[in-house]
Amino acid sequence: MRETICFLSLVLLISACGQTRSKADNKEISEQTNTSADTNKHSQELEKLSKLDSIDKANNESVAASGDNITKAFVLLNKGDSTINLTSNIRRDHRIFGYAKTDINSERLLILSVFTNDVENNPFGCKLGAYYDTGGMDELTLKYIATTGNFIKAIAIDKTNKPSTIYFEKKWIEFD
Repeated sequence: MRETICFLSLVLLISACGQTRSKADNKEISEQTNTSADTNKHSQELEKLSKLDSIDKANNESVAASGDNITKAFVLLNKGDSTINLTSNIRRDHRIFGYAKTDINSERLLILSVFTNDVENNPFGCKLGAYYDTGGMDELTLKYIATTGNFIKAIAIDKTNKPSTIYFEKKWIEFD
């Protein structure tokens, strides 16, 4: 009988050893999982940035190659209206960012582009959106305010009449 009890205790001990983990073991596994998730998330962010950089580079090169055969936005000042309009032309490139400051390295608030990969799903995360032209901006109106150096100061007015200041490079705007 004593041998049976020893044998059963040994079997129970062996099976229990593989079944339980200490709190320290569970914490280590959790940290490894979190580290792996963080690494994976970081890799995905780098991949997204790399994709955005390649879109940015390719589309900028296409616009540059177009030379003067590009579409620009118009401000109609002679009729007392300062609305900024841009009608997309599939045969002419345009890629116009609206910035938070008079600096092309500042936050990009809006993009008007002929390129689908610039517009669909707003890949650059522009707060005011990504559009092919101003006709597609159902909830925004762009109004010219002033010229500031190499930039045009404008306001983007949403459907609740909330204005947001935005700057466009002057080279993309013509006055009529």
